[in-house]
Formats: sequence, C-alpha cells, structure tokens
Amino acid sequence: MGSQNGDTPVSSLPELLEQGKYLEVLLSEPGKALIRSYVHQQQSPSPPPQDQNHNSNSKIVGLAAFNAFLQGNVTGPVLDDTLLSRVEKAFGTTENERKGLARRCLAELQVDGVGVYAYVPLLELFGLARWVLLGLGDDEKERLRVNVWHYKLLTEPSLGSGSSFNKGLQWCEVPSLRAEIERALEGGQEKHGEALVERAMVWIMLGQEKKARRVLEEARRERGFVYTLTGALGKRTKFQERSTSQLVVLARSKGAFESGGGEVRPEGLKLNDDTLLEELKFDKEGGETDIGERDDEKEDVPVELRDIKPDEQPQLAPLDQIILLAEATLKDAFSPADTLTSEEVLPFAVRVISDQGKTNWQIYTHALLVRSRIEVHRSRTMERGVLQMQAVVDQVVVDTTQPERAQTQEEKEGEEENGLPEIKVSVHGDEAAPVDNKPKSFFPAAKPSETAPPEVRLRYIHTLSSPPRWHLESELAYSWAGVGSLVSAMEIFKRLRLWAEVALCYASNAAREDEGGRGKDGEARAKAILRWRLFNKTGTAPENSEQDADEEDVDLDKIREADYHGPQRTPPPSNAPRLWCLLGDLENEKKYYERAWEISGQRYARAQKSLGEYYLQQKDLLSARDAYKQAVHVNRLSNELWNRLGDISLRMGEFADAAEAFSRAISSSDSNGGEDARTWSNLGSAFYSLYVERVKELRQQNENGVSAESAAVPGDEDEETVEKKEAKDPKTLLTQSLHAYKKGASISHDNWRIWDNVITLASRLRPIAVQEVLLGLQHVVRIRKSEDAVDVDVLRLLLNEAVLSVEKPAGTGIYDPPRGSTERAVVQFLETSIVPLTTARSEFWELITRERVWKRDFAGAIDAAEKAWRAAMGGAGGGLLPGSSSTGPDGKSRNWLEDKDAWALVVERTDELVSVLENYGEEVPEIGGKWKGKARLAVRSVMGKGKEAWEDTEEWDRLKGLLEGLK
Repeated sequence: MGSQNGDTPVSSLPELLEQGKYLEVLLSEPGKALIRSYVHQQQSPSPPPQDQNHNSNSKIVGLAAFNAFLQGNVTGPVLDDTLLSRVEKAFGTTENERKGLARRCLAELQVDGVGVYAYVPLLELFGLARWVLLGLGDDEKERLRVNVWHYKLLTEPSLGSGSSFNKGLQWCEVPSLRAEIERALEGGQEKHGEALVERAMVWIMLGQEKKARRVLEEARRERGFVYTLTGALGKRTKFQERSTSQLVVLARSKGAFESGGGEVRPEGLKLNDDTLLEELKFDKEGGETDIGERDDEKEDVPVELRDIKPDEQPQLAPLDQIILLAEATLKDAFSPADTLTSEEVLPFAVRVISDQGKTNWQIYTHALLVRSRIEVHRSRTMERGVLQMQAVVDQVVVDTTQPERAQTQEEKEGEEENGLPEIKVSVHGDEAAPVDNKPKSFFPAAKPSETAPPEVRLRYIHTLSSPPRWHLESELAYSWAGVGSLVSAMEIFKRLRLWAEVALCYASNAAREDEGGRGKDGEARAKAILRWRLFNKTGTAPENSEQDADEEDVDLDKIREADYHGPQRTPPPSNAPRLWCLLGDLENEKKYYERAWEISGQRYARAQKSLGEYYLQQKDLLSARDAYKQAVHVNRLSNELWNRLGDISLRMGEFADAAEAFSRAISSSDSNGGEDARTWSNLGSAFYSLYVERVKELRQQNENGVSAESAAVPGDEDEETVEKKEAKDPKTLLTQSLHAYKKGASISHDNWRIWDNVITLASRLRPIAVQEVLLGLQHVVRIRKSEDAVDVDVLRLLLNEAVLSVEKPAGTGIYDPPRGSTERAVVQFLETSIVPLTTARSEFWELITRERVWKRDFAGAIDAAEKAWRAAMGGAGGGLLPGSSSTGPDGKSRNWLEDKDAWALVVERTDELVSVLENYGEEVPEIGGKWKGKARLAVRSVMGKGKEAWEDTEEWDRLKGLLEGLK
C-alpha cells in the first residue's frame, strides 16, 4: 500500500491498479501531476502538454480514475472515504473550486445539445479519465470504452414499453457520439472472445440487433462454446403429477478455464409461490433420453450436449455465462413482450444463476437483473421480479453511496457566524448520538468477508455493459409503475432528481385519469415542475437564477405553475433542451421548441421533430418538412425522423425526396418489425408515384412530337448522365417499387394490402412477373379467405401468360405439367385455392374451365362450365329460382331478371356451357351423345325464365340461335 504522504513509488502503480487500489494510484505523484494538468486545462482550455500523450504512467492513472468512477457509480464497494477526500482536494482545495470544476466538466461532456445526468457522483474522475485515455491515440479499446460510458451518461431513461434499458433507446439523441462508437466497433481489430462479447453488448445498447447477433455468434465460435435451447421432461408446479416438456438451456464451455473470481455472490430471492416450484424438477429416470421425447428432437441437440442432464450441468466459464446473458438480453430487447418470449428468455438467465461453482459477483448480479426483467411480465413471478430488482438496486445503491462526512471545524465555525444552530439527536439519553444516513438495503448489510473486492467486480464490467446506478433505479421505477405503483416510481425519480421523468409521470397520470375528470391537476403539476426548472420565480431578478433550483428537499406539492413566470434561468439546466420540449408538448407552444433548438446550439434534433409535429397540427406541410430536414441534418441515424420526412414529402407530392428519405430510414434501421414493413411499403409508393409521373411525362412528349432520345442532351453522355436516365426509366422505377413492396410484404406477411400492391405492380410489368403475381395471390387468399379478395382480371392475366400461352406436348389423357414448372404452380393454385373458395363468382369458374380444357381434363371442364352457368343463374349448387340474386364484388345486385348486365352474363355463360358440351361432351364417357340434351335443357331453362323480361333483346336472339343449332 502507498504511503499516506502520497509518495507511492511509480514502479508499484501497475500493481496497485491490478489490486483495485485506484485512489492510491491517483494520489501518487504521477496521478497528482495529471490531476493538476487536467484542472489547469479546464480553467484555461489549451492543448495538453506535449509529453502527456507519451507518459508511460498516464494510461495507468487514466484507468485508475476510470475504474474509481465505475466503482463509485456501478459496482461498488464504497470507496475509502479518507482517500477519496484527499483525491477531491487534489481537484480543488475549496468547495467553490470543486463546484466550478464540476460545472465546466458538465459543459465539456455535453454532446449535440444533450447534457449528462447532472447529479453523477465523482464526475471529475470520469472527466480526467476521458481527457487522459482519449489522448492516447493508439489505444482504441480504451477510447471505445470511454465513449460508450460517455454515451450512457448522456442517455436519458425512457417511458417506453420496454422493460430493459436497451428497449428504452427508441432513437438516438447524440448521433455524433454514436457514429464515433459505431466506427470504432466496425473497425475493431481484436478477435478474441472477450473483445467480441464486449462489442456485441455495445451493439445491443445501440439497438443494432443483426450486428449484435453476428458478433455474438463469432464470439461463441471463437471460444468453442456450445449451447442450445431445448426441451426436457420435468415438473413446474407443486401439484403436477405427470411430467411435461420444459424449456431448458444446455451449455458446456470448452476446456479448462479460470473461475469468475471470488467465493461470494449476491443473494437471490426465493420465489415462495404456493403453486410454482422454486426450480424446475426434471425427471431422473432415463438418463440421456430425458432430452426430448423423440429421436428427431434429440438430433437437434449438439453432440457435445447429449450426455448432459438438465439439473446436473457443468460449470461455465465467465465469458460463456456473459454470452448466455447477452443472448437473453437480445431476445428480451428485440422480441415482442409476450408469454412466448418470456418462456424462451428465462432459461438463459436461469442457466447462469443455477451454476453451483464460483460465479463472478457482477455477472451474478447481472443475471439476477436479467431474470427480474423477464419475471415482472408474468403474473406468478411478478412479485419476485419486482422485489428482486429492488434488492439488486438496493445493493448497488448501498455499495456506491459514500457515507456523509462529519463537519469540519471550518464548517462549524461558519454555522456559528451565520447564527445557524447545530442540531443533535439524542437516543436513550445518549447525548449527540450520530444520525445514520447510510441507505438501507433489502437484505441485511453484508459483512466485508461476504462481498467481492473492487477488482473482482470490475473484471467484466465492460463485457457485461452494466447500467449505471441511476439507470438501474429508473428501471426499478418503471417496474413499480408497471405493477400499478406510480407513487413508488415517482418517489424514486424525485430522489434521483430526474425532474423530466417526474413531470412525465404526472402528465401520464393526468392522461390516464382524464376520462374521470381528475387529470387536469396532474398536468398542472407537470407544467409547474418544468417551469420551476426553467424559469425564475415571478418578479425575481435574473442574477438570482440559481436560487432554489437545486434544492434536494423541495416540496413539489408547494410548487405552483403561476409562481414561475419570471426570467429564464441562467445558466440553464444541463438537460434544458429536453425540458423545453416537454413544456412545449404540454402547453403546445412553438416558441419553447425554438428555445430548445437555440440553447442546444442547433444540435438537438428532438426540438425540430417537435416543431415539425406542431406544424403538421397546423396543416403547414412546408414548414413541417423544413423542420424535419433540419432534424435529419443533425441526426442522420434516426430512422424515425427519416420516416416522418418521407411521409411529409409523399403528402406534398415530392416523390423523389420521399424515396430518398425512406431509403435513408431503411439504411439506418436494424430491426425487421412492422415499422420497417411500413417504410418499405411507403418506399414502394414513392417509386410507383415516380413511375406514374414519368409515364405522363413521356406521353406528353409523344403528344408534342418529342422523342425520349431527342429530349436528351446531344453529344457523348458521361456515366452520371447514363445513370440518371436509367434511374428515370419507367421499367426501372416499376421494378424498384415492386422490390420495395415485396420486402415490406416479406416482413409483415399478414398485411394483405401490401401483398395486393405486389400483385398490382407485378401484373403491370411486361412481361408480367408471374412468380410475384402468384405469390401475392397466394398470400391474399391465405389472409382474407374470400373470393371477393381476388381480382379476376389479374387471375385471367396470370392464366393467359403462365399457362395458356405454354405449348404442351401432344397426347391423350389428362396432362400433368412438369414438377417445378410455372404452369404447374399456377394450375395447382387454381385447383387448391380458388376452386374451394368460389361460391358465387361465375367468372372464376369460367377461368377454371379454360385451365381444365388446356390440360385435357374435359370432364372437369364441363363440370366447371356448368358451375359457372349455375353461379350466373343465381348461386352455385343449383339455385335456379327466378328471383334469386347474387351480389358481386362491387356490391351491386346481380338479379338477372332485373339487371341487364347480369342478364348478359347469364347468356354468356349459357353460350360457353353449350360450346364446352359441343366440343368435349363426346370425349366424356358419362355424357357421350347426351350432350345435346343437356345443352338444350340449359338454353330452354334460361329462355323460360327470362322471356317476360328480355324477349326483344339482342341476347334473346342469341339464345334462339343456340337452340336452333341444337336441333
């Protein structure tokens, strides 16, 4: 251990860092020298000394500051208060100096108009670490880690529907920092397991599911780690008599490995349910055959895992445990919040928690957290989930909260000079008993021997990507709100002084209660809190801006909106742009969004987003478009902003701009949810609108006698000119539109409207895209299950192009098209999908007749022609009553005794039936020479019923001609 005089030998700094004695490193001469340089740089910004980047001890000091910051905010245990006090004095000998340094540090960490959480303890340590480690240009790993934690400090909690911090990141507010992190991730050269897992966790934090999965799979392969989610026979409840298949994760690490470190780990809560077992009880009989009830299920289990019993699994390596937790986080963050997802995610966390050997303290803590996130969504485990999260948060809070220090002599003298009395509390007659302000935990406080040292807790801190303390507490607040305890959630936000979240809670409660007429009070409180943070009291001079702004024990019930209409606070709070936008939302005031944009240095994209929505409410599309253009200019990574800009451009008829915006939205999105399906569909609409415009333009040129070639610029065309011509080619635009709709339909495959667009566009191509038309029709029929859902003109086009135009080999008997051929696929679709669906639409039976004639199925053709005739007469199945009618897809009545079009259709179907009987009746043994009798019967039936209404019409003469030819 270093001496108390701060003369720690330089040669021992690496050893101190390895032992977790970070504050002693900072109190060494190199440490204090770097602190002095950092403070000087903060007071008078200038380039750092030239030898700073080349000092061999700089990195050690920077890492010590970084680790001390993480120990004090993420993992614990509590830093040594005596040493910490000396380190703080190294940053400033007086309280005012340290406060000034903290303000400058907050300003320096602001990115894109977004400030860090203003109440982060030990922020100067992070500032020092960032200054030192970013100055070491050759260490990309540490640069990435510093930027990732900077990103976490900037990211605000969200009131989204997701249970985890990752789900809350709906869109990025600091695109410049995010872009820098992504560049570092893409360019990472380290390919060993730990680096890959760390990169995967960062991709998860950024919301990039595909990239996270790819890197995580690479890490698994590099480590030779084998795991699978499978089923095993077992019991879940206490009263279950028969074993059923239960989901379980089987996993095995490769070779020998070091343990996670430490003999101790945090305490997990028991379930204590009257029905569910504490743990799944798997069957003991059968040994290996427990895994899967059938041989084909067992084959799905990797060979390395087939000899493992579900409740007797080998200890996993720490990095492999983290891979399982990453897999669970991926599924939880990017899958729907339903029962199926919970069932699939929970076994991954349970596998880590159930390891009987040594498990790293922080890994086990993270596993408990992951399990809690899942259990809060299940009724039987909701209580344990919330209480376990409460226990984890309490443990972190206790382990990262410094004890209150005793007053110094100078502070006591200051109180006496100010005339403030010293208050002491006596207990049982004991004078001046100390007041214990240390936070309490859910479980009894652990003894030093029952907790892990800092170096063990921090060993995997970056690989786990653990959340900072205030994010964890915010997540607990959302969990309490999720189970109906909004008061508990509000108390946590008040303690954290997350005033934006407090205001959102009040506003959310107001919206929830508004139907009962009690919501106005919550909305007024939300406005009051926001005004309290942004404005001085009414009548207060601007020089008193900071008065009462940071009071910890403020009574929110006494804050009134009317009291805070004074001048704006200067300087504004660190998260002022967000507060201004929230106030603008509540008061629907454009000037507040403009103020947010102004004080952020025109970098806060959400301000322009809010302005755009305000203009849309006012029906001012031009201003809305301009606002969103400014928003995407500063945040080019937000697919939400690009989507909205595309929507506005589409409504304004600016189809090229819309196509560009939707293309950008797709390229900046990583998920394949319904939102992306909508984006692809909108992109298809934009391209189709461009196609229509281009066709009109070419038609106009033809009418004016100007050819497309003569309209081009004469002379040699460069590559760019050729590309522009190709981009405006109607066929190219139509193909691009079809591709976009197909992509959207493949994502949202139950959206029949997108499939209908695929059919429309594919049928307009020349030659038509047969496969796309057929695929679209199959899905529309599958989804809607109605004959009215099918366009008969498209079906006729498909039949003509894909079947009737194909020459079949000569022969006798029914022709069976070759396997895999297009004509076979179309024929099968007509027979298996259209035939069972058709009841009233005679035109479908007419197409079936033509298809069956083509394949020489003459008996089937006559049957289809008769059904077409019966459907036209008044309903399939022989409904021939004179008054019977049917309703077409256009909703019009089809009573052929009254409607002229329906009468014409009946005559047409009668003519077709006669023709089919005449041409093919002899070929069918069951009919043979009786075909004339059947044909005469059909014609006479129509004439007998229609004589009174249609005797003098052209169609009547046609029927008379048919009857004459059948004599």
